[in-house]
Amino acid sequence: MIKPSNKVVFVNEEVEKLFETLSDEDPLKKGIKQAIKEIGDNCQAGEHISPNSILSENCLKKYGANNIRVFDLPLFYRLIYSIVPNEIEIISVILDWADHKRYEKLSKKKL
Repeated sequence: MIKPSNKVVFVNEEVEKLFETLSDEDPLKKGIKQAIKEIGDNCQAGEHISPNSILSENCLKKYGANNIRVFDLPLFYRLIYSIVPNEIEIISVILDWADHKRYEKLSKKKL
């Protein structure tokens, strides 16, 4: 079932500023913009990550976030986000993005 996000936001100013520093021509920035659009259209666009996974545990520890999903980006990057439902709206929160090497580290080592 397709559930649109009422909002797609960055977890904090640091992550948002990092996004803003990317060149508009950067394939990664273009991919993140496309991911934001697709997540806005369907909050479940990314792959669901098991709550028992190390990645989910790391996101809970670092961001206080659960319900983790991953969206594939260009250049073997992945966008990590969480869905935060409440009674009125669904908010998708972008937590991080990582290249393949860093994503593997986040997925296999506890913080």
